[in-house]
Amino acid sequence: MSKKKKPDELPNSSENENNLTPWQKANRKYLAEHGKTVDKKEAKVPSEEMPFLSDEQAESSENETKESEIPEIKETEQFEKIEQPKTGSPYNGSFLNRLPNLKNQRNKVLYRRLALIITVLSIPLIFLVYYVSPYSRLQAISVSGNETISSQTAIEDTRLTIGGNVWRQYWHKDQYIATLKKEQPRIETAQLSFKSVNTFQLEIKEYKEIALVMKDGQYFPVIENGKVLNEKVANPTKNLPILENFTDNNKISALVKEYNKLSSELQKAISEIKYTPKNSNKNLIQLNMNDGNQVIVNIQNLASQMKYYSQVAKEMTEKGVIDMEVGIFSYPYTDSSEENDSSTQMSAPDNSSEQSGETSNNSDSSTETNEADQSDNSSETSQIDDNSSSSSSISTEN
Repeated sequence: MSKKKKPDELPNSSENENNLTPWQKANRKYLAEHGKTVDKKEAKVPSEEMPFLSDEQAESSENETKESEIPEIKETEQFEKIEQPKTGSPYNGSFLNRLPNLKNQRNKVLYRRLALIITVLSIPLIFLVYYVSPYSRLQAISVSGNETISSQTAIEDTRLTIGGNVWRQYWHKDQYIATLKKEQPRIETAQLSFKSVNTFQLEIKEYKEIALVMKDGQYFPVIENGKVLNEKVANPTKNLPILENFTDNNKISALVKEYNKLSSELQKAISEIKYTPKNSNKNLIQLNMNDGNQVIVNIQNLASQMKYYSQVAKEMTEKGVIDMEVGIFSYPYTDSSEENDSSTQMSAPDNSSEQSGETSNNSDSSTETNEADQSDNSSETSQIDDNSSSSSSISTEN
């Protein structure tokens, strides 16, 4: 009979628990909560309850217990090898392992707060530096699009201040543009914008001159909107029609409105426009063309009837007058001259008859005066004869 082998003494559980890492402790706690732990005291049969077992039976029982313990160890080993993902939140582990992450998180929060504070404080500081610097003052103004008005005149008429605050003048740019248009009626549109940080760009579009009006022997330009500018033109050498006998600005505005509707060829073909009103028609004008013809037309029908001018002019055999007052018809200058001659001849006999009447009246009056003189003379002679006879009778008596 061999002696019974004493079972190996189990390690003290309290000592093992002290030697375990915090992760192993948490693992055991997890297994205990899910019912996967096996109590080693229940798995192993105490030696005191097996007094009559042989050595072989004891060895076999020990082997069975070992085999039963092996899968549990494998399971625990496999479970221990699983690594938990490290996220921003704290994970199971030592405090030393978690300390760097806490520091990083705190540093990120501090950096964000610091950046926010610096941004809030730097914005007003930047504005203050810009307001004090010369970049906030207007340095120059460049003008473009001007043809008749000089750049210096345009800048002066805007009332912009060089050296003044840029933004203050820019936000009130509409007032400056209105002032410029008031001072310069030639300007149709004007725009003010930034050319650089402290430089303005003034873009101008001017009205075109379409005619020259003659007043008291002087010429004044007429622009597209019908206004007559108070600017004397010394030498009217431009290829613009001359307006004569126009004293009413409303008539000029109506004429310009119709004139702008004409094609550029017809506008260039007109050399002179005369205002020739009648008692029956106050809107009648006469156009002297560069080709030698004359056109009589109403102001309100200028655009609608002048489009037929080229066709009518081609059908004319010689230069003459095209009357568009009522309908459209033409006649040469010779007919108009003959009519003028006939009218003068008709007026001549009337004058001769009047002169003959006047002469007859004069002769009658002269005869009457002669007869009266003769009667007066005869009475005087009779009186003389009477006096002589009386004197002769007196002498005889003596």
